[in-house]
Amino acid sequence: MGKGWAAKRKRGRGRGGGDEGAYGEGKAKVRKTEEERARNDIWREAPGSWEMVNDAYEAYYQRQGVCPTEDWSKLLQALRTGLPVAIRINRMRFGSRSLRERLQEMSDACAGDAGREHFAPVRLTWYPHNLGWHWPGLERRTVKKDPRNSQLKEYLTNRERSGLISRQETVSMLPPLFLDVQPHHDVVDLCAAPGSKTAQIVEIMNFPRSDTLPAPPSGLVLANELQWKRANMLAHQVQRLGSPCAAVVNMDAQFFPDLWQKDASGEFSLVKFDRVLCDVPCSGDGTMRKTPYIWRSWTIRDGLALHFRQLGILLRGLDLLKVGGRLVYSTCSLNPVEDEAVVAAALHRHGSAVVLAAPPDLPGLKAAECLDTWVIQNPGGTEFFTSYSDVPQELKQCKCKLLPTMFPPTGEGSAEIRASVRKNCRRLLPHLMDTGGFFVAAFEKVAEFKPSAKARREDRNQQIRKQQQGIAEASASAGGTASPGEPAVAAAGGGNGAEARERAAPATELQTGPPEVEGTSVSGGAQACGAPTMPSGLRRLQKEYVPLKNYPAMWEEIRDYYGFDEASAQCLVRRSENDQRVFLISRGLERFMSAETKLPTRMVLCGVVALERASSCHVRACPWRLTQQGIAAVSALGLRRRLSASKDFLISLLREKEMSLEDVRAAASRGDIRGLEQLGGDAGGEL
Repeated sequence: MGKGWAAKRKRGRGRGGGDEGAYGEGKAKVRKTEEERARNDIWREAPGSWEMVNDAYEAYYQRQGVCPTEDWSKLLQALRTGLPVAIRINRMRFGSRSLRERLQEMSDACAGDAGREHFAPVRLTWYPHNLGWHWPGLERRTVKKDPRNSQLKEYLTNRERSGLISRQETVSMLPPLFLDVQPHHDVVDLCAAPGSKTAQIVEIMNFPRSDTLPAPPSGLVLANELQWKRANMLAHQVQRLGSPCAAVVNMDAQFFPDLWQKDASGEFSLVKFDRVLCDVPCSGDGTMRKTPYIWRSWTIRDGLALHFRQLGILLRGLDLLKVGGRLVYSTCSLNPVEDEAVVAAALHRHGSAVVLAAPPDLPGLKAAECLDTWVIQNPGGTEFFTSYSDVPQELKQCKCKLLPTMFPPTGEGSAEIRASVRKNCRRLLPHLMDTGGFFVAAFEKVAEFKPSAKARREDRNQQIRKQQQGIAEASASAGGTASPGEPAVAAAGGGNGAEARERAAPATELQTGPPEVEGTSVSGGAQACGAPTMPSGLRRLQKEYVPLKNYPAMWEEIRDYYGFDEASAQCLVRRSENDQRVFLISRGLERFMSAETKLPTRMVLCGVVALERASSCHVRACPWRLTQQGIAAVSALGLRRRLSASKDFLISLLREKEMSLEDVRAAASRGDIRGLEQLGGDAGGEL
């Protein structure tokens, strides 16, 4: 029965929208097979062979008014053309500065030449440090298939493989910029796969250290993904960055567990995050330029079916956010049901505890203001409803039912919510900057949420249980007895048995009474809102990663050889005694790994592989050698065995591939190598 349920659940996961979408609501098996076949055929068919017409799509968005009437034809024309290639340069990698200079040279060389103009890269003026570029004249399919672009394809592929660049849709780069991440922040990306936004957040955290290379960020970036396969792909993407502050977990974003941390005094507190990214699964109808099969498959049901899940993820993200923190909600859909409706419902639910933040000042960014009113279409017809009271009863109870949260808010404070949504949310329309369609909004949490009915009930029950436990302990110390179904009575407690039973009576009433109902219930996780009471039965979030100090002989060998200080023992961890790898983690991840939770969790990756056991080594060398992806992070710990060489010496070494000790010592005497003396007596044996 369990296997059958798991198989059904796996089949029920539809597509997620856009660059980061991971999963969606269930679709029919035939429908899913058609969409998978469409994805595979998109690169085999000639350009223009897709029929990019969908009358229902056009009628729906014209009715919603997502863009002015005079721009509607421009929007459709943009959606029917290919999406330009875009890249993001990784500033953490050496060579980023020279690559930016090379791209600028390419742009200048191709400017004004009609035959080569489409090869000219254009800088994204709104992306910091000149790290964002795109080719307006080239789409992804053209670069992939056209032989004339083979050199450019090879050029980009080689740099992507080395981690120097990431290919990412232009509008997909916006949510991390709206987050305003700092190196000390604890960040969680609730729907992270395939990982381009997670990688971008890690890079932004390292912006201050990219040129001077001081200590790595003290915060953490926690990337979460529901599907196990995609979580492993995400881990591979994160590992390429070589950052010790990133970890990957495998959980459902809607039910992300409460994490508890013990302070120095032994008291537990709930773990909250400084920044939360909710790039939720969506219908993806803003991505038609790169996925034209959506023209054929789009229906109004796509957005309606995902609204409840999107709202649940957003509410859970707000629960995880610290007071004063920022959450960014984004989709690659143009649908108000997935965009404005979700944002407005969250604002309406939490009142003045959360507000929408103004968009950041990004020079050159062109985006449209969002809607303050929208309509909901009958999923089985062409009728539109302006309020929930107009919806027939059968549409409130059917499989694809319409919910009150889908409609513009009404009642007290609704006018302010609508005005804030229109002013502070942003919709990226394809014709404005030659991009895909996108939606983004930033929340700020200004106060703690009021406890939910469930949280209040559990808190009262726990207080009563503590009171009963105290009475029982006092009774036991006084030599009294109590029946199994009756609370014990404290003889020294200043009261008789009847009084004690009266004090304990509310426990039964609270446990058996009906739950409180507060309007429409939308699950936002284990605790939908409020400050939950610490549950019993907590356990460590993970047990497989163990500090290296637990292996004294191994730690002493590595410490003495590489010159690490004692504090580094906490940042170097190992999965098991037989693991051939040692991971480096940041201070933020160190705190995170000590957290406790009640729900089961699954850790995919933590930190970066810093050392691995060599199959063979010199008799005087340490059997644990540095890895390529972790060497930059390890160097920041104060690595003793480090040489600095001139450019001419490195070129000579690369050409000759080997060099005698005499030549090395001669280069050191000329000043082409520095740091040789730090190796001491080991230099001769190892060089």
